[in-house]
Amino acid sequence: MRKRVLLLEDNKQSLDLIEEILSEEGYHVIAFDHYESVDNIHDFAPQLILLDIRLSNGYGHLLCVDLKNDPRTKEIPVILVSGADNLEKIARDSHADDFLAKPFDLKDLVQLVKKYT
Repeated sequence: MRKRVLLLEDNKQSLDLIEEILSEEGYHVIAFDHYESVDNIHDFAPQLILLDIRLSNGYGHLLCVDLKNDPRTKEIPVILVSGADNLEKIARDSHADDFLAKPFDLKDLVQLVKKYT
C-alpha cells in the first residue's frame, strides 16, 4: 500500500509540482489549495502532512498547532513549507516536525518525505 501524503499548498504551480514529484516516487498524494479542518485531515489518515503557512483561506501554521494539539493527529509528522524569512521560528513555535524553505531543491523535498514516512 502506498504511503499517503497530504499536501496543503495555495500556489497552484507548487502544488502541481510537489504532487507530481511525490507521485512519481510512489506516494499517494492528496492535495488541497485551502485550509482543511482537523476532522477532515483525520479522515484522510495521511502518514505525512506538507503544509504551506499561507493558504487561501487560513494560516497553515495555526492549523499545525491544532493538529499537534489534537490527540487524533498529533503523531502525524508535519513539515511546514514556505518562503517566509522566519520559517524556522514559525515551525518551532507551531510544533511542526520540520520545515522546508522555498525555493527548495526537489531532492531535499524527497529526502524529507522519505525521512518522515
